[in-house]
Amino acid sequence: MFSENNRISGRQMYRLMTYDLLGIGTLLVPQMLAKTAGRDGILSIGIGMAAALAYLWILRRLAPPAQESYPEYMERQLGRIGGGIVQTGYLIYLVLLAGYVAYLFADIILRDLLRGESFYLVLSVIMLLVLYGLAGGIEGRARVYEMLFWFLLIPLFPMLFAAADEVCTDYWAPLGMSSLKGVAGGAYGVFLNLSFAFFLLFSGTYVRRQETLFAAGKRAILFVGCLHAVLYLVLEGIFGVPALAGMDYPAVTLMSTVKISGGFLKRTDAFMFGVWFFTLYALLNSCVFYGSSIAEKLWKPIRKMPKGKNYMWIFYGSVAVAASVAAICFYRSRAVFDWYERFLWYVGTPFLVLAPVFTAQKKWGRRMLALAVICAAALLVMTGCAPAELEDRDFPIDIAVRDMKDAGLTWYEAEQEGNRMVDYSHLKVLILEQEFVEDEAAVQEWLAFLKEKSEVPRNAYVVVTEDAEALLAQSETLGEAVGDYLEEQFENVSQIKKQAYPTIGSLYQEMDNRQETLFLPYVTVKDEKPAVEQYYVWKRGMPAGMVDAEAARLAFFTQNRMREYGLPLEEGMLLLSDATNEITFSEKDGVREVLVTIHCSGSVQGTGGKENKKELALLAEDYMNRMAANVQRKRQVDLTGSYRKLGGAARGWYEEYQKRGENYEEEIAIVYQVKINWIHLS
Repeated sequence: MFSENNRISGRQMYRLMTYDLLGIGTLLVPQMLAKTAGRDGILSIGIGMAAALAYLWILRRLAPPAQESYPEYMERQLGRIGGGIVQTGYLIYLVLLAGYVAYLFADIILRDLLRGESFYLVLSVIMLLVLYGLAGGIEGRARVYEMLFWFLLIPLFPMLFAAADEVCTDYWAPLGMSSLKGVAGGAYGVFLNLSFAFFLLFSGTYVRRQETLFAAGKRAILFVGCLHAVLYLVLEGIFGVPALAGMDYPAVTLMSTVKISGGFLKRTDAFMFGVWFFTLYALLNSCVFYGSSIAEKLWKPIRKMPKGKNYMWIFYGSVAVAASVAAICFYRSRAVFDWYERFLWYVGTPFLVLAPVFTAQKKWGRRMLALAVICAAALLVMTGCAPAELEDRDFPIDIAVRDMKDAGLTWYEAEQEGNRMVDYSHLKVLILEQEFVEDEAAVQEWLAFLKEKSEVPRNAYVVVTEDAEALLAQSETLGEAVGDYLEEQFENVSQIKKQAYPTIGSLYQEMDNRQETLFLPYVTVKDEKPAVEQYYVWKRGMPAGMVDAEAARLAFFTQNRMREYGLPLEEGMLLLSDATNEITFSEKDGVREVLVTIHCSGSVQGTGGKENKKELALLAEDYMNRMAANVQRKRQVDLTGSYRKLGGAARGWYEEYQKRGENYEEEIAIVYQVKINWIHLS
């Protein structure tokens, strides 16, 4: 049995505060950091955490005495009118924040789970759930959140671990390129999220000791701040800063990109949505709960309420309705949404910092209050004041794009021609005809369209072929969809790691990043089965022509995206595996050299030991150097992928080639050096 004493433990408060800080922060902070601080966003996180801990230290020293509610403390310090003005400020902040969270909550549901449903219906259900949650009081919510805490957060860590396999650490460099203003702006954005710790001021009557209360807040800030850092590094390493800055909800996008080995959990974004569901729900609940408590305190002097708790539903309902109106305004007008974000940055957060300070200073607090009201008013002026059942859905596995007519999305808009809805959540492969791929403007327009619509899953593979119809026709011979067959080959049969195969998300990223050389499988039909014997190169967002499969495999092996690489010998095969590769940059006598040192294990099959170890290593080096030079000469393609490493390893080159990247492949000399640890030499 649980006691009903309107008290919660320090552990429960820590988990409540973690929920309040985590949800909206993981959704919005990464994009904000990419826009303001870029690769130095990790520094902004550290500064923002330090500022939040300093803010918490100030709150601890300015908090009301034990067991005195914060609204009562404000009235005692500032008088009824002054205290009422500050409480009204908090109420406005909480109502608008609740509306903002409710809008984001509904928007994510409509984007990723219930496409085509009514925003107003989803918002109504969310608000009803909030009111239902308030029925159990703060004790009931704390118990539920305590039980669900690790059930919700534990799955997040395996997802981040699975995503780490796709992280490219080269995207983390170079550091120190952002302006001081950008780093400071990013730090302020992190602090804005962590400043929700002000809820602790209103929670003093629910925890026995203030030391316990603020210790819980400190732990929550440290935990969430560290999680922000890990998440930002993962997102930056997978998408790159330019692409990350253009995403609305990068963390949700990440979960739709991650592929779990073994073929289960195909929609990890839907699975992980539970994390954001409960964290956003918790923050929305807190806003309505504390907002209602303030509203009740403000109403008491006007009209005495009857004894008992039932009348609190009047305030719960009123605050929930006001928050719903705010959410609808954000939904209907982008200008209102943008205005609120400016309000949050320039008015709301400074208010959270200053209000406790001038409340605690009884002698001059009222003067500061008058000044703050005038400043807030000035700042306000300056800131600018379709559902379908499963049986009515089609689930395409593969889609062909032949020309701009297809890119203008005959297939995408086909659902408008009939009564059935097309659901792209199960799409495995996009098949592009070569003629279409070579039209750079058409492809860019097509990618921009798909990215805006966000219907096609980002982890759908992209392949190129000469005749898409002929390739799709092989499904009858295979006995399964071509998309299913290719996905199985890419993920479970090929020696090439699945991360090497470009997805539609990879193409989106290169629209912004312009750093990678992608090798799109060129699929033909061989022995009545799809086969990949060539690759179409997509170099920093532009088509660069075809290379044979052997050249692409060398690129994959050089970039640690292939488990085993075979070189032909006169009477057998040299097999290289377990590679760790290092790329260094140097310049001598006007020649810029990219040295690729490959440390790997080696074995020989079928030669009878005719070649010695030294000869085999030299043979491997010669083979790789000739292959790389040939592709570089014919296609101006760098098989090593060294361009993306410039920021971390050759800063001077990086700054130079940011202005004239099209000359990079023409001005470098690639040299391979192979060091083999022999496993077997028969």
